[in-house]
Amino acid sequence: MAKMSMEVISILISLLACAIALLSACYARKSREIAQEANNISVHQNLRPLRLAVYNLMKEYAHYCSTYRTLQCVKAVEGTCDLVEHIESLKWEIDNYGPLKMPDIEKKAIEFQNKGWQLQRVLDRLAGHGHKPHDVEFETLEDEMHGITDWFAQEHKEIKGMFTKYLANT
Repeated sequence: MAKMSMEVISILISLLACAIALLSACYARKSREIAQEANNISVHQNLRPLRLAVYNLMKEYAHYCSTYRTLQCVKAVEGTCDLVEHIESLKWEIDNYGPLKMPDIEKKAIEFQNKGWQLQRVLDRLAGHGHKPHDVEFETLEDEMHGITDWFAQEHKEIKGMFTKYLANT
């Protein structure tokens, strides 16, 4: 009988040890999930100032491009040298902030840069002799220029919505 009770006790102890091990594994898994979530929040909060800087940079760029023709008309700028400088520095400045984990914003920045080059070409052609638009949906080069500046003005209005998910508090 003593031998049997020792076997039962050892089985009970091993079952209790298994239960404790399972419970420990569950708590360890939950702790890992909590630590991962805390890490994600920390990364998001650390990237927030850099993302805000990119937001301001792109918003300023869109405003600059949408008003560049007006700046030319009031002689605040001459030619397209200042525009070229802004176009070339846009991607470089965004890249200097490092990887910000915003793939759609990176695509939009490339689109901004390409539209800036289109604007530069149109303005140079307006200043020269070629007045035929590149884009077939426009009748005149002036219409194409207005189309591009209107696009930048619209992007300037909508850029806040693109950044909302990256700048929101978690």
